[in-house]
Amino acid sequence: MAEVDGNNEQSASANGAKNGASEDVSASAKATAQAAIQRGVDAAEAEEYEVAEEAFEEAVAADPTDARARYDLGRVRQSLGDPDGAIVSYRRAIQLDPSLIEAYINLGNLYSELGQDEDAHEVFESALELDSGNDELFISLGDTYRNMGYFEDAVLAYRQAQILNPDNETAVNNLKETRAHIEEQAENISELERRVDDAPRDLTRYSDLADAYLDAHREQDALNLVNQMLALAPEEPTTYETQATVFEAMGKLDDAANAWERVTQLAPNDAEAWEHLGTWRYEQGMLDEAITAYREAVRLSDDSPGLRFSLSEALREAGQYDEAIEQYKRLVEEFKGASDDADEEALAEAYAGLAASYNLADRYDDALTTANEALERFPDQPEALYEQASALDALGRQDEAITAYERALEGDPQNCGIYNDLADTYLAVGRVNDAIEMAETAISLDPEFVIGYETLAQALHAAGREDEANIAIQRAAELHAALEDDLDDEEEDGEDEGDEGEDGEGK
Repeated sequence: MAEVDGNNEQSASANGAKNGASEDVSASAKATAQAAIQRGVDAAEAEEYEVAEEAFEEAVAADPTDARARYDLGRVRQSLGDPDGAIVSYRRAIQLDPSLIEAYINLGNLYSELGQDEDAHEVFESALELDSGNDELFISLGDTYRNMGYFEDAVLAYRQAQILNPDNETAVNNLKETRAHIEEQAENISELERRVDDAPRDLTRYSDLADAYLDAHREQDALNLVNQMLALAPEEPTTYETQATVFEAMGKLDDAANAWERVTQLAPNDAEAWEHLGTWRYEQGMLDEAITAYREAVRLSDDSPGLRFSLSEALREAGQYDEAIEQYKRLVEEFKGASDDADEEALAEAYAGLAASYNLADRYDDALTTANEALERFPDQPEALYEQASALDALGRQDEAITAYERALEGDPQNCGIYNDLADTYLAVGRVNDAIEMAETAISLDPEFVIGYETLAQALHAAGREDEANIAIQRAAELHAALEDDLDDEEEDGEDEGDEGEDGEGK
């Protein structure tokens, strides 16, 4: 779908924010914003996008509650080849006016272009709640489903587009293509099933078939196949590798970790299995177990920098800062003579990890020295800038920290954590309105970002906007409670699955 041009629809600008901050904006400020918007529209129509961007930024500064100005800013940023900046602008526009359908459409299409299909799916579903009769939206949703491998859901979306507009040729063609892919996928699965029938003791054929089932999102069929493998070869690592892959696809984190643990028991010299086990133990929050697994993987394959990066990160997350620092130092020294892009990326990552470990260990001078050294080689690296800002902030050098945070955001404008930390620092130096803007931007990027609401509440309180501050506090409390409920549910599910496992019957 093409980018939507909504410049002629001025409802959001005229009516102001509907769901964003309710700060009072003076009539003169609104007039300034409207004049800037018109200059931006004129410049955009003349394809003078840099001029348009400057005008829309002026409009946003004059009236932060104007959703249309932010939407228009997103459009020109997209035209300037700044997708991250466009995403931030579209999300803020939606936050301020959840009925601004053009912002959803452009944001969803942009996510699709970037390959962020899950984000695109979420945006298109939200857009359809506003405009369920839009056949083009259903085509976009169908395309997203198809990109994600959900071909049956894509068929339903394309069919709905045809129902709404029988003359929509794109819907007709996409539906035919999707049907053809489903048939091809089914033929491939049938062939793999026949191969298993021909050699029912060949585990490799079972694994190939399981992969095909997962590609078709037939997770239960894949799990049933694994149960056959367990009966056939309960002591073969391949059986549990396949089982782990299936559980990973099903989002069963505990079961996936346990399957990889079984692989390490059956194949104790398999470094890759230990790495997988470390990854899933890390995801479970079982940091000591993750560290143990990564240590074994490193012992078996010490020439793998990726394993040592994983070990270093787990050590840092577990609060074992001294050892994490030593690990990152080794990595920095190893890659200082980087001669290709991959090694340069590894060196930048090692510097950032080292600086972060110093910051977490309250060794702020060391963190600042490391970040500065990294920035001499990588002047615009967001991670190094962020660690530099964090160190400066902790050392009481807030003005310098603000500059570093702002530079970090230029390189990583979708990082809600940086926005939140910048909001905190703005608040510390009395820039309350800027703090509110940063906190709201963080929340627009991640509406379930608990700490963002807490920071927003503090900033609103400082601005004397107590009712809004209380709403932000309430939202943070709701999200905290939801997270605790999710954790409780996961623990109960784990106990139930453990009980089933004791019976020795997988279903």
